[in-house]
Amino acid sequence: MLCFVVVAASAKSVVFTLSDGTLVYYLLGGESNPMLHFKDGKVIVNADTYEFSDIKNFYISATDDPNSIEQVLSRENVTFRDNVVVIASSDVKSVRVCSVGGGDVKAEVVKHADVITVSLKNLPKGIYVISAGASSIKVNKK
Repeated sequence: MLCFVVVAASAKSVVFTLSDGTLVYYLLGGESNPMLHFKDGKVIVNADTYEFSDIKNFYISATDDPNSIEQVLSRENVTFRDNVVVIASSDVKSVRVCSVGGGDVKAEVVKHADVITVSLKNLPKGIYVISAGASSIKVNKK
């Protein structure tokens, strides 16, 4: 079974709450809106695929803005070195790097013990949002 979802124009984003508490936003009303497909026990949003069991809930929101940050990573847990963000955390299961427009970008993410490194070296100058678990931080790569 295949199902498509059409969203009202007043909404700002589609928000997925994953089972680990991570919030994933898909911006609406931009140049291209996300296309949601439900197929074979999975939710497919553009190029991203989620198992139904990995999604706690999802909703369409007129107020949630993927460019805002609700929980900020503590400065004690985050350091910056040579375009690499180092996050000290033992409970983070997933890390996502997005452009300020909300789209995912390919950044090198390595987790070793209680330390996560996110390399922005291969990304162009700009503002990025790094989401680690339920917290996020905005980074300006110069």
